[in-house]
Amino acid sequence: MTTNFVFTVRKWHKWLSLVIGVQALFWLLGGVYMVVIDLDFIHGDHLVQNMMEPLPEDLSALKSFADIQRRFPDAHRITLATWMGQPHYRIKEPEGGHLVDAITGKERSPLSREDAVAIAQYHYTRDQSVLEAVLLTGENPPPTEIQTRTLPLWQIRFDDFGSSTFYISPDEGHLVTRRHTFWRVFDFVWMLHIMDYDERNDVNNNLFRVAAFTGFLMSIFGLWLAFYSFSSKKRNQGQSAGRLAGERS
Repeated sequence: MTTNFVFTVRKWHKWLSLVIGVQALFWLLGGVYMVVIDLDFIHGDHLVQNMMEPLPEDLSALKSFADIQRRFPDAHRITLATWMGQPHYRIKEPEGGHLVDAITGKERSPLSREDAVAIAQYHYTRDQSVLEAVLLTGENPPPTEIQTRTLPLWQIRFDDFGSSTFYISPDEGHLVTRRHTFWRVFDFVWMLHIMDYDERNDVNNNLFRVAAFTGFLMSIFGLWLAFYSFSSKKRNQGQSAGRLAGERS
């Protein structure tokens, strides 16, 4: 084995270690955070209540599905659900959604600011006040934390420790998603973990493949160098022992 070849392998191993070492640190720290923090907590389950309310047993006083279908002939989905303690129909049409009181037939959508704040507070488990309520329409770049959710959405920010934020559909009136500081940290470390700095959901991107291959190559070089070092040490020990035996004889 030539000295130049060994030197080249060590050089490549050193530079690959420098390149992939930072990313490996991100993988380690991100993995620790994602394992230590409970996933239900990250999802914000501790922030919400009244999410699965039952419908009233007596439905005779409600507007029938047939009535709603005649009123919204283009609907491709009609759902009867409880909204703030009262039965409502959620109707989905190609051009958008609707929220209709199942008793009076009155349409509640699009939700006003007051209605959006009311539904956010209805689902919120704490008593902190609302800091801001903004209707996101897409005229300005939306926050990355809503990911691929369809606009428009009401953004309701609470004045609490975790900067909790609820996103309410102005059309169907339901809580679309919730975000807080620990989720945002999780999202950031997840971005670093999978190396998708754009959409943050592609675990098979080319940059991640290159990093994984680089790490694999570094490991191969490291294993070879370790094997070579131990083999050289044994050979040197054997040669030293032979010289000592020759001198003693």
